[in-house]
Amino acid sequence: MKIWEQLIADTTQLGGTLIFIEDQAPADFREWLRPLQGQYSVPVTVRSVQDLLSRKFLTKSQDLVVFFESQKDFVLKLNAVVQGQRLLLGKEDHTHFVDFTWSDVTLACWLQTIRGLDAHFATRRALHEQVSTQETACLFLDRDDVVVKNVPYNRDPDQVVLMPGAVEVIKKAHRKGLWVALVTNQSGIGRGRISWLEYKSVHQRMLQLLAEQGCWIDECVWASFIENEAVVEGRLLASLRKPRAGMFQLVHDKLRTRMESSYMVGDSATDLIAAHSAQVANLYLFHSDKFAKEEEALREYQKSHPQLHYQVLKSLNDMNF
Repeated sequence: MKIWEQLIADTTQLGGTLIFIEDQAPADFREWLRPLQGQYSVPVTVRSVQDLLSRKFLTKSQDLVVFFESQKDFVLKLNAVVQGQRLLLGKEDHTHFVDFTWSDVTLACWLQTIRGLDAHFATRRALHEQVSTQETACLFLDRDDVVVKNVPYNRDPDQVVLMPGAVEVIKKAHRKGLWVALVTNQSGIGRGRISWLEYKSVHQRMLQLLAEQGCWIDECVWASFIENEAVVEGRLLASLRKPRAGMFQLVHDKLRTRMESSYMVGDSATDLIAAHSAQVANLYLFHSDKFAKEEEALREYQKSHPQLHYQVLKSLNDMNF
């Protein structure tokens, strides 16, 4: 497989898009796009320089932005707003702002490369199976009433208090070689009850208290979605909010976690349902004031998902790895 086929295939498997720029494109520009938009179904979009500069359209790190030789001056101009990888179809570029240069490309070469993609997709392993990074188990933790005592819509760092056993269980996980990740629904942001700055101050106070005892969390993810059209944070990224598995997937993508050997400690049914959906094998329902209600919700869920199993945890110090 040639590097250009690999690059386009990798972009597709990562969920990225091939992005072309219409400004100053060559006369046969549409001929380069036609096979992508046809039978080979490679995700592709065409945008203007102004679309990107105005942030009307945002690129992602997994995208591949394609520049022709005639568009070379746009590379530096768009540097601050283009987050994807960059492929220059033209002469060698010696700056740090182009990632790949295909210097001898012709339309015929391009068409041959695209035609070769289907055969490679049919025989190649999924991209995540080719990554050499060793997967490691993870301890996933809910925040409120697991790591810190719950203060509804807390915006005051002085009210942050660590839960008994939180430091010990995190240290134990690290001694065992596990990652530790925080996955927390924070509807107060989506409801407009607390601001991002207020949330950050509370979050950083939690991290400070952990650090003072020689303890840390490797990754922290929060979900603000709460079906609130009036607040931007409340209407975006619904897939992150538990019981959806989005936050777990984000952690897995970044830390390369081995879900079937990982652990989840939460005090609500939605915590465990989300972890189960993400294929986390070891689920613990922490015994909080709402325990009876949450266990009832889990039993109801088990009627349609009998493969979900969990243990009740009355103390974080009782956690077994």
